[in-house]
Amino acid sequence: MSYLKLAIRFRLEPGCLGPTGTDYIEDFCRLINRVDFTYPFVTLDVIPRYDKTLPEWEFLLNGKLISEEQAERVLSVNDFTVDSMEEQVEQFLTLKVEQFMLSLKNKR
Repeated sequence: MSYLKLAIRFRLEPGCLGPTGTDYIEDFCRLINRVDFTYPFVTLDVIPRYDKTLPEWEFLLNGKLISEEQAERVLSVNDFTVDSMEEQVEQFLTLKVEQFMLSLKNKR
């Protein structure tokens, strides 16, 4: 197992939280960033994507941006690829968005 910890910065579109997603995106990101992501060799930082010129995905190592190819090498130590990790992140976020939206609905 590697001691390298890859950081993934994911910019989430407010629209993922529905038509009024801009009202909730900041709260959702704060909440999701407190939840442990399943993989100990990856940290996940979810931030709102207000600026569509910025990339949806970024990879960092020791606080510095790295290329997707470099991220691929880091993940390969743990038998993952960038594509497979992105899939895991997307599944995780889909579940958390559904839970968040249900909690909002139940508060009404």
